[in-house]
Amino acid sequence: MSGWVKLTKQFTNDELWFNVTAFRLYAWILLKSSYADGIVLNGMRLKKGQYIRAYSQLSEDLMYIEGRSKKALAKSTIKRAVDKLVQKGMLMVEETPLGTLFTVVNSEDFRCMDGTDDFFCPPFRETEVEQSQNDNKTELEQNNRNQERKNVKDNDDHPHFNLPSQEVKEADMTKKNRIERISNKFIALRNQGVFLSPKDELAIERISRLSMKTDQLEALFVEIFDEYQLKNPNGKISSVSYCEKVIGTKLETEKSAKLLQKKPKKEAMADRIKRLIQEGKISLQEDGQ
Repeated sequence: MSGWVKLTKQFTNDELWFNVTAFRLYAWILLKSSYADGIVLNGMRLKKGQYIRAYSQLSEDLMYIEGRSKKALAKSTIKRAVDKLVQKGMLMVEETPLGTLFTVVNSEDFRCMDGTDDFFCPPFRETEVEQSQNDNKTELEQNNRNQERKNVKDNDDHPHFNLPSQEVKEADMTKKNRIERISNKFIALRNQGVFLSPKDELAIERISRLSMKTDQLEALFVEIFDEYQLKNPNGKISSVSYCEKVIGTKLETEKSAKLLQKKPKKEAMADRIKRLIQEGKISLQEDGQ
């Protein structure tokens, strides 16, 4: 979901700030919650400030890095964090057949400073202050921007070297559109919710870097799902990582096949002699001469 949310500075003075799991969980639910009534998720029509998710999925959503490995939180740990947020009056929880329904509550401890009870703001909303700041760039800021453009132009190693600014924007937009198309294709084929886990998002970003057209990647996803369905009629692909591995295997197989085609066939001795005679590199003398 797009849009943005308001987060009060009071959080840094509250005990929740020191409870890492509870704070991350609250931030995740707040950012993922519906910003308006009527948004449908997992077959349920949500109200403003609601989010539906299974505890097992939250365990993956809140994965963290320790050392060189990623670790997932236990469901019991997440449930304790949820209970903590409910006790503080920040969440309401309801179990449904489709998952746990979370409702964000604007508690008395964290009421918005502008007097409203609204955390959620629609996409591309801009305040009057932000508009004023954007319309009144200082001369120093403009000079800094001009210097940055000059540095980019003078840097041979820059990925957009010598590209006009418009082309740079178009290249960035193309990358975003490519990732969005791949994400939408996977979500449609998976047919189970509209959200991707952080792990899935990273996998899609890696797939988007492959030297293939977006149409080809979309067709490849369809092919992977069709092949999986034939082998596992009752199974489902729920992870982009599975598709990433299959794509890697298919590309390696295709690469090996091309190498075999380029590799010259071993020439039989009789064929070699015949070729050398035709090329005049060897001659045969008749007996008795």
